[in-house]
Amino acid sequence: MRIGVVSLNVCWGLSSTLPPAKERAAAFGSALEASDARILNFQEVWTPGLLRVLRRRLPSFPHVAFRRGAAGWPAGGLVSFSRIPIRSVSYASFRGARPRAGGLLFRSAAAIASSLQGVLTFELTGHRTVVGNVHLSANRDGDWTAGNRHHAFQRSQLRMFHRALRDARRPDTELVIASGDFNVPSDSPLYPAVLEEGAWTDPFAEADRPTFHARLLPDGRPARRIDHLLVSRGPEDRVVTGASLLFPDRVRLADGRDTFLSDHLALSAEVTLPAPIA
Repeated sequence: MRIGVVSLNVCWGLSSTLPPAKERAAAFGSALEASDARILNFQEVWTPGLLRVLRRRLPSFPHVAFRRGAAGWPAGGLVSFSRIPIRSVSYASFRGARPRAGGLLFRSAAAIASSLQGVLTFELTGHRTVVGNVHLSANRDGDWTAGNRHHAFQRSQLRMFHRALRDARRPDTELVIASGDFNVPSDSPLYPAVLEEGAWTDPFAEADRPTFHARLLPDGRPARRIDHLLVSRGPEDRVVTGASLLFPDRVRLADGRDTFLSDHLALSAEVTLPAPIA
């Protein structure tokens, strides 16, 4: 059984220059509803209102994974939709990850922000498959060298991410799929830690195309591949058979405005699941 998996940071951020996420959701929701995708991993679904909008726009995805956080919002801003029944939904916060460098104000703010980020996990019922949806804290310095003040901090979050995926496995789990906004570029020293030193396959590595719109970055800052979709290594019959980026161009909303659907592009991959349990 081959399924399509899509991952998208919907760009809810208050500082965004794009139209509100609720308005853009009408366009990307319609596109995904008409697609062959079976799993949708969204990041930055920070409000119950946006979650309700996404539910309305995705009626053929009846199974929704999230955990309720403060004030009723989805914990970590993470919500996943599935056309396949799911079970064992769990959320692990990155609370406890703290920067070791930078000034006191930076370290305090980063530690607070880290408590609001995390990883969502769930199982595809009857398919011995675990899915993870993650969002790491952002590094807005534009410096991803090993000496930058975010390096050790993000490495701690990556360790927590991998621990959560290991904890989500059952003895009979055969496949793990994980995706999200890692905020770690593929050309940075932290990228091997994203792959857990080779424990994961990255189907987007060969093309290595940026996943953030260059036109939405400050002048002179290059776009990089900071979103990742990973598959645990397994038998050759469980490979990713297709990988592409969605929503690269501006679209026209119902009110006539031209806009990108997010500041990120969406990742889309086709993955072969293990044989279903009889």
